Amino acid sequence: MNTIRELIIQDLIARAAEIATTGSPQDYATDIGATIFRAHPKVDPDDLPCLVVWPQVETAENMPGQSRHRMPVKIEGLAAFASSEPSVISERILGDLIKCFTSPTWDRRRLVTSPASPATYLDPYLESIVYQGGGTDSYPEDGSLTVGASATFLVTYWTTIGDPYSQ
Repeated sequence: MNTIRELIIQDLIARAAEIATTGSPQDYATDIGATIFRAHPKVDPDDLPCLVVWPQVETAENMPGQSRHRMPVKIEGLAAFASSEPSVISERILGDLIKCFTSPTWDRRRLVTSPASPATYLDPYLESIVYQGGGTDSYPEDGSLTVGASATFLVTYWTTIGDPYSQ
């Protein structure tokens, strides 16, 4: 059994896989969704391009019968830049992160029945996801071929007071 928080993290990881340049029309400028890690501090160069999802410490406030949670999630994208300008690649990564996780076209509803029958949906686990900021903290040193950017998103969701497994 997973908490609502865990289900949201899994949804974010699944969504991250959308970041690829293979779509038609092409929606993203990078392929950082090719490999996705969760709270993985060291990435092997063989795993590039990739994303790392970092759930952060959340805050909560109680309302009658419910708790409202606000969970920051930091998402890092890493890629090799080869002969390209690292700043250009990091800006593409940041753009892809913002587009992927804040796009109004992202349907976060949950399918209840099989696709063969009439579709029935439940509301998404999360109430909102808001981009809070991001960019590149430092650029690669000479000889390095990897660059990255990160974005922080504030995820708001609700649970029943005292029961993080239900809404």
